[in-house]
Amino acid sequence: MNKRTAKILIGDLLVKSGLIDLGDLADAIPISTKTGLPVGRVLVGSGFLTDEKLQSALRAQSLIRDNFLTVDMAIKALQAVASKDVSLDDALADLGWRSEYFELTNRLGQLLRDSELVNAETIDEALQTCFTTGLPLGRILVLKGVISDSVANAAVSSQILVRDKKIDREQALAALKSAAERHTTIEESLDFHGFLQQKSAKTVRLGELLMMAEMVSDIDLLSSVEKGLVDDIPIGQVLVDARLITQSTLDQALQMQGMVNSFEITPKQGAEVVKMLRLHDIPVAKALAEVKKKDEVEAPPPTLEFPELIRLVGIVPSKEMTIARALSHSTGTPLTQVLLSKNLIDQPTLSAVLRTQELLAADTMSAEQAIFALHSWLWTRGDFNEMLKNLGWT
Repeated sequence: MNKRTAKILIGDLLVKSGLIDLGDLADAIPISTKTGLPVGRVLVGSGFLTDEKLQSALRAQSLIRDNFLTVDMAIKALQAVASKDVSLDDALADLGWRSEYFELTNRLGQLLRDSELVNAETIDEALQTCFTTGLPLGRILVLKGVISDSVANAAVSSQILVRDKKIDREQALAALKSAAERHTTIEESLDFHGFLQQKSAKTVRLGELLMMAEMVSDIDLLSSVEKGLVDDIPIGQVLVDARLITQSTLDQALQMQGMVNSFEITPKQGAEVVKMLRLHDIPVAKALAEVKKKDEVEAPPPTLEFPELIRLVGIVPSKEMTIARALSHSTGTPLTQVLLSKNLIDQPTLSAVLRTQELLAADTMSAEQAIFALHSWLWTRGDFNEMLKNLGWT
């Protein structure tokens, strides 16, 4: 498949697949423009489209954007969804579609199974969740408490090393199992076994730096790493293509990564500079100077506040959130009420987010689990508490 990112508007995809008529789209666009609601939500609210079929179209659009599916194949699959009332997964299977993503994810599952870190039944269950939600396999296994975050990252890293022919699969299996037992990185485990021909210097990875700067979530990062594996492109470019960061932020992060790896600054300072440059339009040199002046005493870790939570999940875009927060501050109206009145969030979604915050405050759910739960619920729009119960988190 062409590595250039394909683009198609959700309205075009819905019309070309026959899920809605062109007239329905024409009626929905002015309402969307006036209210600020997404076109898809307007179509569902107006009765032109079911939420289930909208979610199928959005998922197909995501697969197109990430170069896992061609536009023509997506349209054929959605035509089957419209005419035969089948799921997108069934429609794609009937067309004989198996993406590189599907094959890659299965290979990751096989790696974890063959290293005896996860049993076959658990892998199969996680794969079903993976292909339903679109979230990466490693992250799902972490959130379900099957493996640790370090093991998930070690498994993905070992895949990259196998792909780049730096190690073979048997070495990857041995090193991965050892890394899990000894609680080390895959690189440290490979070095311990003498599998690496050349010992690499201690460096900070670009993804780690961006996570420290709070530019991307752990979920988004691991997902992007897996996508980068499929397309064989750098992780930074994957993040830019997915609009998780800007090209400017990528350039700044790469500059800071270089300074960290040449021991000019610490990883913490590099992350603080990237974070500062996102918030303030100042030269890099000035940001560096300000960061170096700061007291090095560690501050307590920040809590995942309401605005940040819905930003990370993607419920309200950053620009709209900034406007809403300013309006809330100037009028004294609670932020939740501003978001509801501007149709930036609906009541069921707000209730789900607030319920998640209750669990976060009670320390019965981690930030990653909160993001995963909301991501999963937005796909199904069912009973949020029932979904949490099924996940074993309530």
